[in-house]
Amino acid sequence: MPRGYRLGERAAAMEATRTRILEAGAQLYAERGISATTMREIGERADVAPGTLRNHFASRERLDQAMVDWLRLEGPLPELSIFEGAMTIEDRLRRLFVAAQAFFVSAARIYRMWLREPMLTKPWQVAGAQYGQRWDALMRSALGPLADDEQAVAVLRAVLQPPFFERITADGRSNEETVDLVSAVVGPWFAGRLAARR
Repeated sequence: MPRGYRLGERAAAMEATRTRILEAGAQLYAERGISATTMREIGERADVAPGTLRNHFASRERLDQAMVDWLRLEGPLPELSIFEGAMTIEDRLRRLFVAAQAFFVSAARIYRMWLREPMLTKPWQVAGAQYGQRWDALMRSALGPLADDEQAVAVLRAVLQPPFFERITADGRSNEETVDLVSAVVGPWFAGRLAARR
């Protein structure tokens, strides 16, 4: 039994070190960008020796993949199931805005990293493409009959930007108040566009 306890402690210590490395990488990527950050600097920020860093992540690509997986847990993408039972475009848009606001809050670090520098390594590029595909599917599902209306898609894409939501929230509004305001402002435009199509 004592040996199992020591193994458990060792596993916990290894996981704590791994998390420190991932956190250090995320901080440096947000501060400097991916291309301006070296593995050595990540190890120094995490306070781990170069050998320890290599034991956890043998290459930059493995570190980046682990960071992508770790940050995805922090900011998971909304599921298409959010629209189940929503009958009107206003209801679908509101559900999308609720999910978007929650995502923007939880994935703020990912967004800051992306703003700092486009995702240059393969794991980041793959994740970025997957995020883009999911947001496109979410937008088109929310638009329903307007999904093939490229002007409607362009307007919704412009609205679904973190700075748009952040600016409204910055005035002290709660997430719910932000969603209410966004829905009240843009919902009628989409409803009118849909009515004009009929």
